[in-house]
Amino acid sequence: MNTPAMTDAPIPPVDLAAERAELGDALDRVVLETLHSGAYVLGPQVEAFERDFAALQRAKHGVGVGSGTDALILALKALGVQPGDHVVTSPFTFFASAGSIAWIGAKPVLADVDPDTGLMDVDAARAACDAKTTCILPVHIYGQLVDVKAFRALADEKQVPLLEDAAQAHAAERDGVRAGELGDAAGFSFYPTKNLGTAGEGGAILCRDDAVLTALHRLRDHGSSAKYQHASIGTNSRLQAMHAAILNVKLPHLEAWNERRRANAKRYDELFAGSEVVRPLTVAPNSVHAYHQYGVRVRGEGARDRVLAGLHERKIFAAVHYPRPVHEQEAAAEWGYGPGDFPGAEALAREILCLPIHPFLSPEQVERVAAGVLELAG
Repeated sequence: MNTPAMTDAPIPPVDLAAERAELGDALDRVVLETLHSGAYVLGPQVEAFERDFAALQRAKHGVGVGSGTDALILALKALGVQPGDHVVTSPFTFFASAGSIAWIGAKPVLADVDPDTGLMDVDAARAACDAKTTCILPVHIYGQLVDVKAFRALADEKQVPLLEDAAQAHAAERDGVRAGELGDAAGFSFYPTKNLGTAGEGGAILCRDDAVLTALHRLRDHGSSAKYQHASIGTNSRLQAMHAAILNVKLPHLEAWNERRRANAKRYDELFAGSEVVRPLTVAPNSVHAYHQYGVRVRGEGARDRVLAGLHERKIFAAVHYPRPVHEQEAAAEWGYGPGDFPGAEALAREILCLPIHPFLSPEQVERVAAGVLELAG
């Protein structure tokens, strides 16, 4: 039973100290081994991770890169997206999803989300496609997959590649399909707060086609096919061996950690059942949610922000992901959108609250969070 001091202890959104404690000295050992190996850029640790992560996601190929953002940028280029092309993506996501499209000179064309799930609607995506569309880029928000089979069918119908933004969807499934399994490519992030995170920046691209794999290997290494031979323009975005070594230690634990996230989410669902003010996001049928985030909608004018402030006073560190949709960002002004264009995304931005969901929460902490939310929501 918790003491009063423990009851009042802060509840963080992630707990990397608890993660390290559970792993014991494995991280220390692999970091030292990699340091002593002298192989710091790419090399056997990266190759092992590329192989094993692709296998976990049931994809053919894996390519380690410098960050999740680089994963999207390089995947877009490897799939043939050119400046001036249109790429359909979500207005409710971290800005990198759309920003990566704009970074290569293409135009993000936005399609609204279902406010009950936060996931891009396939019919809205179909309506957003036009003669300039050369790629569809759905986002697996918060660890739940979009209807991948429907998006695969849409991409095939439009004869364009499907690129999955899977930065938050490690080992997630829907209808028996994992993130990266059906897409022409999928971008992942291993930022430290992700379900599978390293000690810094890191990313990976999964793909099915050998030609795309070849293009990705060149793009991440200055367009080089052999040392000092540059067939195209690329960049420097190679997963570092130290980061891969850390990921190799954590990878076997990922699915068990995800299962603990799901157990926490189930308890939250039970505690919020019946509330008319606090409504958890809907989980689509046949989904295995990775719960990178556990999102609830807090109804009422200003209610979400009032609850968030109250939780912080109680040392419960909930967060808002994301308080301003993509189309309302200053950097998106030239894309031609404005307030009111995507009501699903805008409703979520007003109401969404993400609660601690990491795998090291105790049952008592989950109940303390839920009780605080319900009391503050009124």
